[in-house]
Amino acid sequence: MKLIGLVASGASSFQAPIIIYDQNEVDAKEEQFIVVSDYKRGINYLGVLRNVRRYEPFLQPYKRTSYVDNPSLVDSGTLPHSTGYVSIVGVISGGALLESTLPPNPGSKAYVVEDPSELKVSFESGLTIGSHKYSGLEIPLNPLWIPYHAAVVGATGTGKSRLVKALIDEALSKTNYTVIVFDHTGMDYVKYYPGEVIEASRIVMDPDLITNMVLRKTGLNPQYYESYVLMAVLYYILDYYNRAGELQSLTPRLIKDQPVKASGKSLTAEELIGSIDYGELLKIMAEQPVEWNRCLFKQQLDKAVRSLGGREGTVMRAKILTDVRLGDSFFNSLSKRDLHPADVVAKARESKLVVVDLSTEAMESRRYALASVVNELWRAIEEARTSINTVLVIDEAHNYACRYCGEAGEAVSRTSREGRKWGLGVILATQRIIDIDTDIRNNLNTWFFSKLQTPSDYEELRGYMDLAGISESSLSALGKREFYIAGLMNPLRVPVLIKVREVA
Repeated sequence: MKLIGLVASGASSFQAPIIIYDQNEVDAKEEQFIVVSDYKRGINYLGVLRNVRRYEPFLQPYKRTSYVDNPSLVDSGTLPHSTGYVSIVGVISGGALLESTLPPNPGSKAYVVEDPSELKVSFESGLTIGSHKYSGLEIPLNPLWIPYHAAVVGATGTGKSRLVKALIDEALSKTNYTVIVFDHTGMDYVKYYPGEVIEASRIVMDPDLITNMVLRKTGLNPQYYESYVLMAVLYYILDYYNRAGELQSLTPRLIKDQPVKASGKSLTAEELIGSIDYGELLKIMAEQPVEWNRCLFKQQLDKAVRSLGGREGTVMRAKILTDVRLGDSFFNSLSKRDLHPADVVAKARESKLVVVDLSTEAMESRRYALASVVNELWRAIEEARTSINTVLVIDEAHNYACRYCGEAGEAVSRTSREGRKWGLGVILATQRIIDIDTDIRNNLNTWFFSKLQTPSDYEELRGYMDLAGISESSLSALGKREFYIAGLMNPLRVPVLIKVREVA
């Protein structure tokens, strides 16, 4: 360790001002680990150097002195010096870090840690995603807090996906957690784990979602057309299985009403729709995927509108907009969906890792895919009433965890509130803190943050934790893969800057 200065007057048990020796100023970099040796008490403190400033007692900006009118005096009479603050992490004792309860004495010597071997502190084993930027000391993250939820926040290009990749790899190798990744762009985690990818375009859609997509894409007013389109979707599905010769054998599974099922009565399509078990229907649609066709759907739409008393003009408008605004490509995207959300959960449990590629889907479908898998996890919890040890990684989370994200936002919100009791954690990776719903932000207990997108994000972050002297300008100077760690997973009591390791 190298001596760089002395503790000045005014120290507290959590912060100590230091005066830096002029000849050692080059060694006093912000975010370095500092050991403060209080030789009078025989106590060694560990801290982090922050807020380094250069001062001169005679050149204060708010005080007029003779130097102002006699610039030549500056060359021989000034006394510049540097100061900083040490954010105290704890007291080093017997290789452990204990709580700091006494301020270090003025005059205590401050040493900079240049190598991890110089710091005689041992941490409990944990997840090591990188090391302290300057000393190289590995900071093991406590896996106990995985289900207490985390956020990875940083502007584009800061290395969020690399940090998350390191977290995933550590969790898989050192814990019994299953990981389900929702890759928004299909460019990061799909690349890292090509053998564990499931295309979201294979996840079966329920009739409500298909109905909402038809209404949104055609521009048909939901107030008038929702019942027509939903009926048409159900008519289409039942007609598809009827044309395939499967409807009669599937009918006992489809009927939810036990007395109707027991009667053995042959039901019309309308009667079947009134008694249908939609959960079972979704399973059947995954087992025997429906092939969608625009022309056949128009026929069912015509039938649905007329059966519900719609006018001729209503029929024509719906069919024309289906042709013009949907086209064959939309119906092709509904076909060949052969995975139930429960299948995604089952594959994750089997292989410990699944990456759901959301990139090929429209935003509404992406949110549905995420919500359906998360809801399936909650269904498993409700049935077993036991911990499931699963962590959800949500890329570009502001698209799924916002106030207006519908069913996806509700699923993430419930997980953030209740998941810790059942071993269900979530890691949100995002560029914008402000876009994450407040109820979800309030339940995030570990933060990884780097250079931020806007000043408002810094203010928002500061509202959730004590930044211990980290300024917005400090964040703006960070390089790639440089992140602060704060919160429950951090074994130190103040945010610490790490360099995330390279990932393959």
